[in-house]
Amino acid sequence: MKKSQAWIKLRQEGFEQIKGFLFWFGGWVGSGRSGMVTYSITISAVALGSVMIGINTPNTIPCPDKKSYCYQLRIDKKQVILPEQAKQLLIEYERSKNKPHRHRH
Repeated sequence: MKKSQAWIKLRQEGFEQIKGFLFWFGGWVGSGRSGMVTYSITISAVALGSVMIGINTPNTIPCPDKKSYCYQLRIDKKQVILPEQAKQLLIEYERSKNKPHRHRH
């Protein structure tokens, strides 16, 4: 019985120490220079993540050239349409539009 009470008391003390550390750490992170650095890093990471998601979300995206950020930040570069490819795609589209379509009944 005494061992279980000692164990419970030890766990409570450990919990209080962890809780005290977390409150101290939260106060340190949220104040002064450390708070500004943490806030800046968090905002930068969210902004970069948003840009990466925004660039990679559409299936296909036109980019001016291979040196542009638009092209460099794409994960699947096969889905990027460069200006020289755009002309070819338009020609193929016009050809397919002019072909007679077969309707199934």
